[in-house]
Amino acid sequence: MGFLLQGQAQTDSNSSNKPDTAQAIMVGTSRDISSYAHITMHPYLPLSAPPIKMYIDYRKFNSKEGLFYALLALVFLLAIIKVLFPKYFKNLFLLFFQTSLRQKQTRDQLVQEWFASLLINTLFIGSAGLFIALLIEYKQWSSLSFLLLSIYIYALLVIVYVGKYLFMQFLGWVFNSSNAASGYLFLVFMVNRILGVLLLPLSILLAFSKEPLALIAITIAVVLVLILFFYRYLMCFSLLKQDLQVNAFHFFLYLCAVEILPMALIYKLMVENIG
Repeated sequence: MGFLLQGQAQTDSNSSNKPDTAQAIMVGTSRDISSYAHITMHPYLPLSAPPIKMYIDYRKFNSKEGLFYALLALVFLLAIIKVLFPKYFKNLFLLFFQTSLRQKQTRDQLVQEWFASLLINTLFIGSAGLFIALLIEYKQWSSLSFLLLSIYIYALLVIVYVGKYLFMQFLGWVFNSSNAASGYLFLVFMVNRILGVLLLPLSILLAFSKEPLALIAITIAVVLVLILFFYRYLMCFSLLKQDLQVNAFHFFLYLCAVEILPMALIYKLMVENIG
């Protein structure tokens, strides 16, 4: 009887432990929803995998906003000249294809529009200086920043042409040839004004285009400069030959002494001191 009671007690104790064991099993196999452990073990998130080293170069950001607004200001200045002084703008380009008599009449009309001349001379300084700065940056001839390089070139152009104007006026006063000096200066600045207008679209191409178009813009600009300067010197020689009886050799000496030599010295100064 005692053996039966002991066996029944053991059976009761085993049966009473079965719900605890099942509950323990259920707790062990249930999902952990109280933390992110089940996410970290996801096969598509290899957080426990060894790290991978990746080396990348940061992209250098080259902003051209200032250049864009500078070109926009030059285009706006050209539009003002074209709208406010249409006759002046038209006569400026027609002067190339007129006879000597018509040239004198048109020149007198252009001289009277002093404010238009001032605006278009400003356009020449801005357009030519910006194109030269873009060319230097494109060829990587200088390590200066574009803004500082542009300021140097603008100042250089102003000094060169103001100095030329004062020097020619002085020569005209010394040799009593004010008319010849005025005619020479008019031809010089007329070519500069036309060059300033023509260089503006080429500056836009050089600023925002890639290798083929940029090279084409530089080539066209060089050809235009050579043609206009050849025309300028030819017309100046014709003018000085009539007024001062100057021969070709004397005019060549003038070009070497007044045109070529100062520009060569200025170029050497820029290379040595500005870089």
